[in-house]
Amino acid sequence: MLALTTVYAQVPCEDGLAGQYPCLGMDLMCVRSFEETGGNAPGNGNDCWGWSSEGREFALFGRSDGMSIIEVTDPVNPVVVADVPTATVPSLWRDIKVIDDMAYIVSEAGGHGLQIIDLSIVPDLVPGGALANTAYYTGFGNAHNVVANPETGFVYGVGTDTFSGGLHIVDVNDPLNPTAVGSWDESYIHDAQAVVYNGPDMDHAGREIVFAFCGYGGFRIIDVEDKEDCQTLSSLQDSSWVYVHQGWLSEDQRFVFMNDEIDEVTGVAEVTRTWVMDVQDLDNPFIVGFHEGSLGVTDHNLYTLNNKVYAANYYAGLQVLDIVDPATATLEMTAFFDTNPFSDQVGTSGGAWSVYPYFDSGNIAISTQSHFFMVRPSSESNSLMEEEVPFLAVHARAGQLSIRSGLVETASVFDVSGRCIAEWPLAASGWSTFRTEGWPSGTYVVRTASGRTARFIQP
Repeated sequence: MLALTTVYAQVPCEDGLAGQYPCLGMDLMCVRSFEETGGNAPGNGNDCWGWSSEGREFALFGRSDGMSIIEVTDPVNPVVVADVPTATVPSLWRDIKVIDDMAYIVSEAGGHGLQIIDLSIVPDLVPGGALANTAYYTGFGNAHNVVANPETGFVYGVGTDTFSGGLHIVDVNDPLNPTAVGSWDESYIHDAQAVVYNGPDMDHAGREIVFAFCGYGGFRIIDVEDKEDCQTLSSLQDSSWVYVHQGWLSEDQRFVFMNDEIDEVTGVAEVTRTWVMDVQDLDNPFIVGFHEGSLGVTDHNLYTLNNKVYAANYYAGLQVLDIVDPATATLEMTAFFDTNPFSDQVGTSGGAWSVYPYFDSGNIAISTQSHFFMVRPSSESNSLMEEEVPFLAVHARAGQLSIRSGLVETASVFDVSGRCIAEWPLAASGWSTFRTEGWPSGTYVVRTASGRTARFIQP
C-alpha cells in the first residue's frame, strides 16, 4: 500500500501561480509523483482516462509498468485503489480507453495484447492491491493506441504489429469474449477517434466513421460500418505537416482539431500549432489553418468539451483554448496550468502527456511523465469552496487518530489485510479523535459511509 502526502485544501491560482506552478484560471487540487501512484523507478507516466460510478470518480493513470486506478472523488486527497500490472514488460507507451464499466489497455511492449479490466468491482476494493485481467485479447501484440466507440461496442487497435499498423477491429460487446471482426491496412495509424456520425454530411448519417491520424501518412476519414469492408472516404496531407499525431472532433462534428508532434522539434513551427480541419463534407475535407500558441513547446493529446480544446502540451502542461471561430481557425487561450514550471522547451522527453476533462465534477486529470495532477477551473473551485463541500482528512499520531469528515456518518478502519478493525461515529464539523493505542505500526485505510476513503500510516 502507498502512503500519499495529505493535502487538506486546493491551492488556488493567485497572481499567476498555484504554489510553484504557473497558471491562469486553474487551481491545483493535488499532485502525486509517479512513484506515489504505484510506479517503480525508473519509469514514466503516460496516458490517462477516467471512469465514474454512482457519483464517484476514478482516474486511470497509465505508467510504463502498468496502470494505476486512483479515486479522485475528493480531488485533494486521491486514493490509489488498485494497480493493473503490465501484461508483459514495461514500455514508455501505454494507452487506455473505457466502454461502460470495462477498461481496455494496450502498450508498445512486445506481446502485450489487449488487457480488459472490469471496473465495476473497483468501488468496493480495499485500496492497495493488484487487479488481474478480466479478459485478455492476443490477436495483436504491441499497439501504440486503442480507440473505443462506446456507442457501438467496438475497439480498434492502432499502430499494432498487424495490418500495417492500421485498424485492428475487435468486437467487445461481450467483453469476456473479445472477437476480431475486421481490419483496414492502407496506412499506419498513430491515433484515431471513432464515432457514430451525426454531423452535417447526410450521405453518411448514422454510419460508424473513424477519423484517423496517420503520423507521416497524414489524415484519413474511414467508413467502418462494414467491419469486413472498411472504405476510405478521403485523405489530407500538407507540406507543413510533419507528423499528424492525434486530434478530436468538435462536438457538432463539423471540425477536427489536430496536433503535429514533430513540427516544433524539426523547426517547421517556431511555436505550438493547433490545426483545424473542416470535415463538414466527409468526402472532401479541407485544412482551415492553425492557431499559434505563445511558447515553442511540443504538443501532444487534445480533447474537446463545451466549445473548448483541452491540450496536453509536454513542457507547457495543460492549455485550454476557447473555440472562437473554427471556420477561421480562431482559438483563444483562456486558461493553463504549467506542470513543468522550470522548463519551456521543444521535445518529448518530459511533461504533460494527456488530459481527461470529462468528469462530471469539472475536475481535470493531467498525466505527465513524472507526476499525476488534478486541477479545476478557478471559477468552479470558488463555487466548490462557497458550497463547503466536505473533504475527508485524517491525521495520525502516536496513540490517536483524528478524522475530519464534514458529515454525520460512520467511519470504518481497515488494516493492510482488508480486515475491519474499528468503526467510529463522526461529527458534522471539526475533528473527531479516537484512540489507537496498541495498534501495530503500518498503513491503514479509513472508509466513510458516504464512500470516501483516505489512507494513513500509524506511527
